[in-house]
Amino acid sequence: MKDSRVGFLYDPLVLEHQPPEGHPERPARVREIYAHLEHSGILKRLTQLPVTPATREQLERIHTPTYLDRVERVIARGGGLLDAGDTVASPGSWAAVTTAAGASLGAVDAVLSGGLDAAFALVRPPGHHAPPDSAMGFCILNNAAIAAAHALAQYNLSRVLLVDFDVHHGNGIQDAFDDSPHVLYFSTHQSPAYPFTGAVDETGVGAGLGYTVNVPLPPDVGDTGFLEAFETVLRPLARRFQPEMVIVSAGYDAHWRNSRYVAGIRERVTVRGLSALAAFLLEISNTYCPGRLVGILEGGYDLDSLAWGVLGTLQVWLGDTDIEDPLGPPPTPAREPNITPLLAEIKRVHGL
Repeated sequence: MKDSRVGFLYDPLVLEHQPPEGHPERPARVREIYAHLEHSGILKRLTQLPVTPATREQLERIHTPTYLDRVERVIARGGGLLDAGDTVASPGSWAAVTTAAGASLGAVDAVLSGGLDAAFALVRPPGHHAPPDSAMGFCILNNAAIAAAHALAQYNLSRVLLVDFDVHHGNGIQDAFDDSPHVLYFSTHQSPAYPFTGAVDETGVGAGLGYTVNVPLPPDVGDTGFLEAFETVLRPLARRFQPEMVIVSAGYDAHWRNSRYVAGIRERVTVRGLSALAAFLLEISNTYCPGRLVGILEGGYDLDSLAWGVLGTLQVWLGDTDIEDPLGPPPTPAREPNITPLLAEIKRVHGL
């Protein structure tokens, strides 16, 4: 992949979503990433694209009108809680979330009609926990699901592979496509951990049975285990599914430093490991649907590992092989748990 064949979508409007002081999902997340990318010089190698906010029609491909009306009402009166937990809205949240969804749609357009080989949407707040009818887990609009629905509706695709390597299960994506054979949802995530979904036996319903594939990993899995899951389960899945497009819910909170910011997270992935996952997904795209790879930022709350993780993904998609990892391995290395029996069970359940 040559320089400038990778699109990059970012709009400062996503900073207008402002949770209370001390909230992990803060504007500094994308500010730090953008500053890091700028300092590295990689932005000059990317095709930076304008962002158009998503329309109500595009949002309603995933979210119910009743839910969208409620979000707008809460924001119009100054913001507040959108769920029973920690998903909040501020006065600028509607501009932020529709811009984030619009950037995700623009990334799809960039690779399906814009002549680029890959595109990455630097957005917030994340989206993969948001079901069609509610907010959840910092997420208001489900950016990756909206992007996948756009690819299906606007470009008449019939097979979208949606891979989620965020450390938390993307229950909202699963809910959105639970009964669809057109989106194969593959998720690696720590279990048990929030949102306490994503078991092996959650495989879809009706026509979508078999098109949800969950890999619930125990704590302390690192680079070796995540790559083993991709190699053992995702590779044969992709071969069978023959995707026409790959969309990545790119969460960087499996990095070992995130344990300081999100309770209960103990995975031990490094920047090099995250970059290896990005390289694997580039290979899958190149094999089955060249030039149709999209990444959309999800979680990641330690600013350093988040910035280095996104940089590594973009470097890999540009064709670089020497990925810098100044953060290194966890300070107290532990032996990774044996996940071979788990992966064998997943292969049995899905007939791989």
